[in-house]
Amino acid sequence: MNVLLHIGSPKAGSSFLQSVSARARDELASSGIHFPVGTPHDESCMQRGRISAGNALYLARFLSAGEWSRVEAWLKTSMAAARVRSCGTLLLSSEWLLGSAAERGRLEKLASILKSQGASRIELLVIVRDPPGQLISLYKHRAKAGSVPSIDQWVTKGYGLPDRLSRLRHEVDISGVDLLVRAYGKEPGALERIFFEDWLQTAVPAQAQSALVNPSLSLSELVLLRRLRAYRAGLVPILYERLLAVPLPSKVEGQAMSRFAQQVAVNTVAEHAAEWQVWNEMLPAAERFKIPIAGPAPGEEPSSLELSGEQLSAVMELLADATRPRLIAQLFWQERLRPLLSRMKQALFPWHTRR
Repeated sequence: MNVLLHIGSPKAGSSFLQSVSARARDELASSGIHFPVGTPHDESCMQRGRISAGNALYLARFLSAGEWSRVEAWLKTSMAAARVRSCGTLLLSSEWLLGSAAERGRLEKLASILKSQGASRIELLVIVRDPPGQLISLYKHRAKAGSVPSIDQWVTKGYGLPDRLSRLRHEVDISGVDLLVRAYGKEPGALERIFFEDWLQTAVPAQAQSALVNPSLSLSELVLLRRLRAYRAGLVPILYERLLAVPLPSKVEGQAMSRFAQQVAVNTVAEHAAEWQVWNEMLPAAERFKIPIAGPAPGEEPSSLELSGEQLSAVMELLADATRPRLIAQLFWQERLRPLLSRMKQALFPWHTRR
């Protein structure tokens, strides 16, 4: 059996590809590819086109914890299910596997278990993207709850991707598994072709045409959420959803904020230029990206925010709803009742989590 593991990297289309694969599970099976069902939470997210941990969260957790008996049992069940469906390929996808596989000795042991269970081919797929753009996109994802500092502060502790990639290379060399590296492309259809046609050797599922996962906010919107959190944290997820609903063409990114973030990203990536160059050389020549050279210090984060009329309308609507019973009830649920019920659930059913 072929065992193919798509393990990231972050902000390179993983959730989109997982969503398409989950929706096209039967279509993939007809091509001999078994895509196991994820946890209830992640399966729901994949079917609805939301951010997910893919279908291999449990495997990543067991692998990271070194719980080898559970790794073996999980893989045995997944491979048996593939054989029942007459599939010769087991497809697993989760960005959590990137961190797990980068831990010392984990990938080598995983490969040994897979071979003992009949795997004849084991391959990792890592999709990388233009490093400065990936850094900014990753920051946007991390900052959407309003709890992350400005990007220049975040990169000092929150940008650990080059280190994880370095450790992964070392573990791949030790384990002897195959590693395929491809580049993320924003042009329509590029990502699907890499994943389905080139890697899985199957047609791009029809579900890919309507899938849209993980839209992000503008940098100015993220600063707005951070500042709102200092006054009322419970309002942050409500404003986030309202800003998310504003169509992208109706948004203003903010030139000053964009220049600031871009310079931070360029300087940070340049500090890890040697590592990025190694990954660049693993890409097909046509997909290689330009590694930036450090420039001047970006200074402080701009104090002014740039928002369009529609973005401001979303804020005004929230202010208008602030005294209405519906929003008050929503805040009571988010800030008081839901956390209380969650604590009660953990106390009464410690082994039953959403994932």
